[in-house]
Parts: sequence; C-alpha cells; structure tokens
Amino acid sequence: MSAAWSLEPRRTGGVDFVAADGTRHPDVDLRRGFPLSAPREGVAVVGPDGSELAWIASLDALVPGVQALVEEVLAAREFVPVIERIEGIIEGRPAEWSVVTDRGACRFELAHPDDIARQPDGGLSITDTSGIRYRVPEPAALDVRSRRLLDRLL
Repeated sequence: MSAAWSLEPRRTGGVDFVAADGTRHPDVDLRRGFPLSAPREGVAVVGPDGSELAWIASLDALVPGVQALVEEVLAAREFVPVIERIEGIIEGRPAEWSVVTDRGACRFELAHPDDIARQPDGGLSITDTSGIRYRVPEPAALDVRSRRLLDRLL
C-alpha cells in the first residue's frame, strides 16, 4: 500500500479511502482484478462514482491490519462456493448438477461443458446458467465418485 493514502473501516461497515491530500472518499468498493487466477494480486479501490482511486498490486504487501480489513471486505462481497463433492449429474442441455459445497448442498444447471474452465493453479471454475461461479480448487482431492462424474465432462 502506498504511504500516500490509507483505508479506514467505517463504524457502519464498509471502508473509507483517504487520499494523500487528506480527501476522504466514503464507502469505497474493493474489487479483485483477477479473482480466480490470482486472488491475492491486483485489487482496485473504486469510488462511489466508479472511478479507480488506487490499485493494490499485492495483498501480501499490505500491513497486517489493512490486509485483514481488505480480506474481510472482499470475503463479504464475493460469493464463490467451493465444490466439495458431486452427488450427481443428470446429462442433457442443460445438465443438472447436484453438489455439496462449503456453503451446503445445492443444485444448478450447466449449459455446456465449455462452462468448466481450467485455472492456472490446476483448479476448475464452473459457471452455471445463472452466472454463479463455483470453484474446485483441487479436482484430484475430490472423492472417487465425484472425480468420475467430473472426468466424463472434461
């Protein structure tokens, strides 16, 4: 983080950006530049008008207190369930998936196998017909049945 600006938590939730000249921008938004391929790198600080106020190149470069604040805000804003087990897949167009995620059991539809994308870290990103992304960080770590179901589509 630049010593020229700072982030401060709001009592009502959210974050304020304080520029080098002391100008306060209340209730800014934090957005990852690369949420799946490099989640710890590239976070934009965006003002209420949509303008980028600052760029955080790496979360690891932040002081611990600010890093924790940024991670807390990002976690509250993001929704990317992690698939822990695949219960079943009913093939068709769209295919109906029944899975268990880190947020509980759910069902979703997958329009096409191309909606399963391999990530640079070896994980998978699955986007359902509603636009919700699911993550499989380590496909090899899934149980045998889940891997077999997934392998049929890859």
